[in-house]
Amino acid sequence: MISAIVVAAGKGTRMNAEINKQFIDLEGKAIVLRTIEKLVKDYLIDEVVVVIVKEEEAIYNEKVKPYIVTDKKVKLAYGGKERIDSVKNGLALVDESSEIVIIHDGVRPFFSSQDIKAVIEGAAQFDGCIIGVPVKDTIKVVDKNGFVFDTPDRASLFAVHTPQAFKKKALIDAYKNYETSSTYNLPTDDASLVEHNKGRIKTVIGSYDNIKITTKEDLVFAKAILHKYKEEE
Repeated sequence: MISAIVVAAGKGTRMNAEINKQFIDLEGKAIVLRTIEKLVKDYLIDEVVVVIVKEEEAIYNEKVKPYIVTDKKVKLAYGGKERIDSVKNGLALVDESSEIVIIHDGVRPFFSSQDIKAVIEGAAQFDGCIIGVPVKDTIKVVDKNGFVFDTPDRASLFAVHTPQAFKKKALIDAYKNYETSSTYNLPTDDASLVEHNKGRIKTVIGSYDNIKITTKEDLVFAKAILHKYKEEE
């Protein structure tokens, strides 16, 4: 069994909108609805757990829940203080028989079925599999005063997206280790937890279209991507 957790409990302060970014309308549908629709339609996914801010359940029930058409289980979990807490709450609702868990950003609706298939296959072979794209820009490492002290080789850099898939046991073990360890910085993705727990993570190449919609500029790009897809249909 394969489960997907949709992380949609972010505050979205960078969007500077009246409602949180996941519920913003994108050409007639809430962004997170577009994400959930693609996941429930994917034949490889058996259930979906959506993680939202508890106080936003009413808006979820208005803008998202009525429009999810599926026979699959769609469960609702509440977010925590940090992203890692939200994923943990979603993980607690995953079916006991699930073997692979996919973690996906609620505001990243432009992933493909090929992306899902690729990360599942990678997770089945290793501890986890993440999708992303080669970095186009030169990256500088700077100190707290803004001075450059290193320039990593761009050829070895990978801008990581979601979906990310993991063996459920590897993910649960990584979360348990995080809770008992004092050597972690706050992780920004789940792969870093599994890495820290000595897990082996495979990478696969995704698409530059698979953007995370977190700013007003991203919303402009998202509309352009959506129109491009419609023209290709």
